[in-house]
Amino acid sequence: MPIRFLICLLLALSCSAPLVKSATTKPSGNPSILPSSSRLEKLWDDGEFTEGVTVAADGSVYFSDIPSGEGTSGKIYNFDPKTRKTTVHCSASGKSNGLMFDRDGRLIACCGANNGLMALCEILPNGKIKVLTGKFNGGRYLSPNDLVILPDGMIYFSDPRYVGDEKEEQEQMAVYRYNPTDGSVKLAIGADQVEKPNGIALSPDGRTLYVAENNNTPNGRMTLNAFTIHGDGSLGPKKVIVDFGAEAGIDGMTIDVQGNIYAAVRSTNRFGIVVYTSSGLELAYIPTETLPTNCCFGTGAEANVLYVTAGGGLYRIMMNVAGFHPSTAPLAKGDWVALFDGESAKGWTPRGRADRLEAVNGELHLFSTANVWVVSDVQMADFEVEVEVKLPEQSAAKDDHFNSGLGFRLFGETAKPKGYQCEIERESAGKNGGVYGIGLGGWLFPKGAKQTTAMREKNKGLFRDDKWNKCRVRAVGMRIQTWINGQLVSDLEDRKSLRGRFGIQHHGSGGVVRFRNLRARPIGSRK
Repeated sequence: MPIRFLICLLLALSCSAPLVKSATTKPSGNPSILPSSSRLEKLWDDGEFTEGVTVAADGSVYFSDIPSGEGTSGKIYNFDPKTRKTTVHCSASGKSNGLMFDRDGRLIACCGANNGLMALCEILPNGKIKVLTGKFNGGRYLSPNDLVILPDGMIYFSDPRYVGDEKEEQEQMAVYRYNPTDGSVKLAIGADQVEKPNGIALSPDGRTLYVAENNNTPNGRMTLNAFTIHGDGSLGPKKVIVDFGAEAGIDGMTIDVQGNIYAAVRSTNRFGIVVYTSSGLELAYIPTETLPTNCCFGTGAEANVLYVTAGGGLYRIMMNVAGFHPSTAPLAKGDWVALFDGESAKGWTPRGRADRLEAVNGELHLFSTANVWVVSDVQMADFEVEVEVKLPEQSAAKDDHFNSGLGFRLFGETAKPKGYQCEIERESAGKNGGVYGIGLGGWLFPKGAKQTTAMREKNKGLFRDDKWNKCRVRAVGMRIQTWINGQLVSDLEDRKSLRGRFGIQHHGSGGVVRFRNLRARPIGSRK
């Protein structure tokens, strides 16, 4: 039996007492990466098998502790760098392993086997667990291990099996891609390319996915691999950048802003955090007292601090370079897409009776005596959308509060859609730029008479009834922002719909609503 197999079986998999090695060797490497005076500092050491270290937006550090017993669920701890106190965040974590916060501050976890949840999950603020996906093609996952969240919210996660007697319902160990918009899951990497995937990370340019192959079976491969990410989320062929041969390889890993890879290497001859360039050249070595499992950079004032899980503890060390946090990285803006060609109503479909929908002198005219939505063929997830709108002349009717709207993230393929509406109405009504949830609970902002009164006073004179008005909406993840004539009106969060079509509305009181310069552009790759 190869020695690496025995070590990995006893340590990485069963979570038994970790191999202990005195850290007599000092950290060493390129001084541009690692200060010569830096030393690994122990912060907490009361766990059994710590893993999955990650950082929240406020700088607090979260990590998993995975017990070896079948009757124990595991915990997620929170370390506060300011107070140096470690507290329990989740007392029953479902054998959580890899952790990462998404752009919206949700804590996402890979929950493993051995009486764990065997699912990709969200750890709610109250410590309870919500399963995001627990099956692929009708079968339970083997044991979700580690994950990386892209700026657009897409999640790649590895699914090996190291421990646990649960029935194996997947034919292969694999890497999957989870779409949080619709909950769909696709196979990203099969066993033909990576026999037993473990740690996973993303390059700062968003073009490369790194996957650690940690196959602890006899003659199994131990490699660090790079995959090009295509526009549709699929991956190119494997490129091996580090081959550990007969030695144990990498567990978890993270990336710095320069694109260097910080890998938790578990070789019995030389274990610790090893820093590699994107081509596999070693830059630095940080020995650990026990076998390391994962690492992650801090944020804010601690952007240069590398946190490490090893054995049953949490450690940190100061670096000379800041870390890269993929889930909160800036979202690239795509090119503007015209929603109206200026010559026809092509690409727009009434969801009900519209008396007239036509292009007139570069404007899209909508006339209706009944409440109707007209929905575009174009749909996006994260985006900016703009439109100029002009309401019909005010009628002689008392309290003529003419109502229209710009719809976004609309879903449902027939009848009245559900989704969001940026309100467009007479200035006197006072809700221009407000956000309404169509079939999603009504007004999100403003809510109630108090907010409406305050909004009306703040935006008095902003909307001009007899002129063209510019409406702009920006939606990224849960966050929704609206502007009227360049002024921010709404800024809120809602997650009931994260992708859908655009639309325009006529509330049915007659008169022609005129639209022009309708355009949108995606933000990031979550289109």
